[in-house]
Amino acid sequence: MAITGGTVMASVAFFIADAASGPLVVTPPGIDANDLNLAQIVTFSVLGGLVGVGLAVLCTRFARPARTFLIICMVSLMLYGITPFPTSEATSTAIWLNVIHIAAALPIVGLLTLWIANTTNISTPNAAT
Repeated sequence: MAITGGTVMASVAFFIADAASGPLVVTPPGIDANDLNLAQIVTFSVLGGLVGVGLAVLCTRFARPARTFLIICMVSLMLYGITPFPTSEATSTAIWLNVIHIAAALPIVGLLTLWIANTTNISTPNAAT
């Protein structure tokens, strides 16, 4: 559900970006410039969601799993915010890529955080038994 939501949100953001500013052209190091397409957006949204699921499962082993997960996700998203600028042909492309990253991350991170909170009993961590 989280991955589907992230993929749909990223796709909607991609269509809005494409309609507003034209094709999103990127030039990765060592590769010719190319236009991003929907298949790339969907593929990388799904891969990012799968990494998020793995990280969420891993974070359930920590004392404060939801907080740990959110901190790791926020730092990762901030680092992802830097990467579009050197590879984008235009500043607007870099900004739209950041919008697409955020659109994909919101449902994935939000729903996985809720899953962590429901999976681990965080309401009474120090309850005496």
